[in-house]
Amino acid sequence: MITFDDASWPLLTVSFTGKNSSQDFDAYLTRLSEYLQRGDKHAVIIDTQGLSAGPTLEQRQRQVGWVQANLSALRLRSLGTAFVINSPFIRLALNIVYQIQPLPTPYTIVGDLKMARHWALERFQAAGLTLPVMASPRRGSAGAGSE
Repeated sequence: MITFDDASWPLLTVSFTGKNSSQDFDAYLTRLSEYLQRGDKHAVIIDTQGLSAGPTLEQRQRQVGWVQANLSALRLRSLGTAFVINSPFIRLALNIVYQIQPLPTPYTIVGDLKMARHWALERFQAAGLTLPVMASPRRGSAGAGSE
């Protein structure tokens, strides 16, 4: 399952749990597009702590395609992405991948949610923007009609 917590918008937290189907992943990309189209500068935390299986090759390719299709909007509106990954090995591997194929926006790869939030709030400060209020989580799945 993929859930979105926008209670602290413009700080968006996306949590991945279990194993996600292609339909789940497509809905995730659709929701990301909707947030990007709001036009607000924002930061995203991708929390994979509950993920039981990584993305498939097809899902990774769809993600790359989505980034390429939204490159100018991402550069204009995204303050950055913080990835929360438990495994030091996977954090290292992802860092290597992003050294070879950099993301179009700032990013960090950390081991816990507190570090991710701290990094994201620093991005707002660096941009001279008002810090988002850290509200109680409000989650909605990536599926249609949820909030």
